[in-house]
Amino acid sequence: KKTGSSRVGVVGFCMGGALTLGALAASDDIVAGAPFYGVNFGLFDAKKLKKPVQGHFGALDAMEGFSDPATGARLEKELTNAKVFIYEGVGHAFMNPEPAPFSTFEERQEKMGFPAYDMRQADLAWGRLLDFFLEHLAAPPPGRTDLPIHTPATDL
Repeated sequence: KKTGSSRVGVVGFCMGGALTLGALAASDDIVAGAPFYGVNFGLFDAKKLKKPVQGHFGALDAMEGFSDPATGARLEKELTNAKVFIYEGVGHAFMNPEPAPFSTFEERQEKMGFPAYDMRQADLAWGRLLDFFLEHLAAPPPGRTDLPIHTPATDL
């Protein structure tokens, strides 16, 4: 805000997703947040967090209580202003187009259980995220007050 942004949002992946929710709850300066496959319910009070949240989780994520689909469903149920998307055919780290620290996605899946990158699902999630932030963070052009000024993403 000190540099001229009228609204601030936060996004995070894995532990960063959990920290996104903690930051959203702790800071009056952050108006919206989008966690990707990571929640720690101990970092915020779901009854008090009223800000817009958009969550993204892989249907094959097996990290129970942190980023599995049931955790995503719990997030949407417990927050009054949350929308959660569950992406079929992908698991934890589904937004990462690289298998690092492994040399291949096959090796990553063998060692970690994370399915390979799916560009179609990642592109869908990026589109939803950008639309969400445009809706909640974009300031209208001078003289306009009609928001949102975007077209929502559609399912593929």
